Amino acid sequence: MKKISKQATRQKAVGNVLATLRIEQLKPSPSVVQGLRTYLAGNTTTDQLLADVMSHHVAVRRV
Repeated sequence: MKKISKQATRQKAVGNVLATLRIEQLKPSPSVVQGLRTYLAGNTTTDQLLADVMSHHVAVRRV
């Protein structure tokens, strides 16, 4: 059985994110692109990246 490297896993995940955005006819913001680059470099986790994207792009609703 062939073992997949962490880098290959990260590249596939980023490719899937970008493909999903293209399907939805969306363009990633510069902060998302930078976040994906830091994720590819192994300097951040998916949880950190998701939290950063949500803090920039999701409005907080106060009831």
